[in-house]
Amino acid sequence: MKTKILLLSFAAFLISCNFQKSSEQKTNSNNKDYLEVLNKKESDSQNKSQGNLGNLISTIEFGIKANSDEAKDFEDGIIPWVSIENPKSEIDRLIDADKIVIPNSEITVVIDYPLNNPASFILKSNEKGFTRKQLILEISKKYHEIYNTEEKTAETKTIPIEKREGLINRNETDGKYGIWGHDIGDLDLSSIEVYELENGKVQILLGVES
Repeated sequence: MKTKILLLSFAAFLISCNFQKSSEQKTNSNNKDYLEVLNKKESDSQNKSQGNLGNLISTIEFGIKANSDEAKDFEDGIIPWVSIENPKSEIDRLIDADKIVIPNSEITVVIDYPLNNPASFILKSNEKGFTRKQLILEISKKYHEIYNTEEKTAETKTIPIEKREGLINRNETDGKYGIWGHDIGDLDLSSIEVYELENGKVQILLGVES
């Protein structure tokens, strides 16, 4: 009886090892496939044609003053982006935060990264135009709305970071916007391109780092 139990235990051990090995191989394969998909999406995002946007009026750069801990990584003391998830935590370090950089009372903002289905919205200013501070706060607000709407409308939900295996990139979801590759916490705004359309209206495209 003791011999039979030992044999059964050994067989169970082998099955367990084989199952674990098979699961790891499957996970590695899935990670490799998803990494290839992400690389292609990133490449397509960088190289895509935006169509006829009109005349490029200006490019607005965003940067924050590095603190003492960050300064060792940024020789000029400037971090060339600002958080999209939580810009309020960095707003007091935003360079030229209150300078008007778009002298128009109404603009259209296009958000297409990392979205399969781009979104656009209109911003209106009661002042003489838009400052960097106004722009990043409004863009952050819209990104939060997009990510919240995506989660509510998706059948394939976002896998929590602590439950992700291998790659920690956000999985692609199938909601209204089809977000892929990045949580909102990954995203930073580095620049804005300002275009004047044929009808005289102004549209901006975002330079987003991840």
